[in-house]
Amino acid sequence: MFNNIGGKIKTVAMTLCIIESVVSAIYGLVLIATDKRTILPGILLILIGPIIAWLGSFLLYGFGQLIENSDILVRQGYLRKALEQEEEQES
Repeated sequence: MFNNIGGKIKTVAMTLCIIESVVSAIYGLVLIATDKRTILPGILLILIGPIIAWLGSFLLYGFGQLIENSDILVRQGYLRKALEQEEEQES
């Protein structure tokens, strides 16, 4: 459940971006079909909604990347420490 949490956070960020983009497009179409006064807001929502969803996903995706990178650095530190201990034992 908590293995590869950075990758899971990144997957959630991408999934939310897709869902938000689809919902904004559907809602934009509903606005266009509803009334003549809501045609322009509907078009704007279809065009700008996915861009805002994409930009909004950067923070969550970046956090997932940060966690993945910190896991890599911790593993490298443990490996480096183990190699140094091996070299000390051999000397």
